[in-house]
Amino acid sequence: MIVIKSPQTREEFKAYYDLRYKVLREPWGLPRGSEKDDFEPISQHFMAVDDQTGEIVGCAKLFEKEAGVAWLSHLSVATKQQRKGIGKLLIQHIEDLARSQGYQRIGCLSRLNTTDYFEQVGYKISG
Repeated sequence: MIVIKSPQTREEFKAYYDLRYKVLREPWGLPRGSEKDDFEPISQHFMAVDDQTGEIVGCAKLFEKEAGVAWLSHLSVATKQQRKGIGKLLIQHIEDLARSQGYQRIGCLSRLNTTDYFEQVGYKISG
């Protein structure tokens, strides 16, 4: 079973950022450290964890980039775990949390090659 939780320990954050790097930056030839941005300190971080193995299989973050708008970014799922609904679980968790925090709009930062996925889960591409 996959559970969504926030990283708490140094080891969990290390594994969280390692997955982000492996999925979102390494395939593009980008250096370590590029998996982080200026919004890290003000973001809420989430990871999908296989409760049988303890393996982090997905991650994403939520932050307020502009007043009143929640932003979802850095959604990443381990390559071997893709197409199993883990991304959708993370998105649903973040959307539910954003609503409970009073956000009326949720934006998403995405690459061009993932816009189809976000359209399938209900997002509209605006730029």
